[in-house]
Amino acid sequence: MKNQTEMSDEKLIQFYLHGNPAAMATLIELYKDRIYSSIFSMVQDKFIAEDIFKEVFITIINNLMAGKGAEDSFLQWATQIAHQLCIEHTRKVKLSFLVDTEKENIAVANPVNFSVPVAQPEAMYYESHSKIKNMISMLPDEQREVIALNHYAGLSFKEIADIMKCSLTTALDTMKFGLNNLKKLMNEKEIVLR
Repeated sequence: MKNQTEMSDEKLIQFYLHGNPAAMATLIELYKDRIYSSIFSMVQDKFIAEDIFKEVFITIINNLMAGKGAEDSFLQWATQIAHQLCIEHTRKVKLSFLVDTEKENIAVANPVNFSVPVAQPEAMYYESHSKIKNMISMLPDEQREVIALNHYAGLSFKEIADIMKCSLTTALDTMKFGLNNLKKLMNEKEIVLR
């Protein structure tokens, strides 16, 4: 019998549906880093990302038990579910924020502080990476999502277009606008990457 990590996603799903829970554990292990990274890049909070990550696989299991499965690749399906859950979370947070702000009639500011102590060479990489992530979080939702799905989840633009339910051209244009806006933000904030 083949090692489970050498099996196709479809075979692993079939094994899982026939009572082998280790098959789902294998799928999670295969894709956890890419899915979690894409979630985290959208929500920018470790605990929320972990909750959404768990919810992704609960949703997948519920769908599989209901006889629904991936139309395309398992990773694309899981990433699409993650994307939708992130959008739902963002909408809830924005709605909650608006309600809280109206109730308390307060002004909210999000200062961006990029001052960091002098770093050693290895730490410079992480500092630059952190600066980029901060800049990405300032982009409009669609641009941030396309960059996250491409860079962190490693999805192709065709897969991104399918997930976002837009044309390939729109996905590419959104990436182009996102990268241009990222460059402008970096120039405005005078961010220099080392």
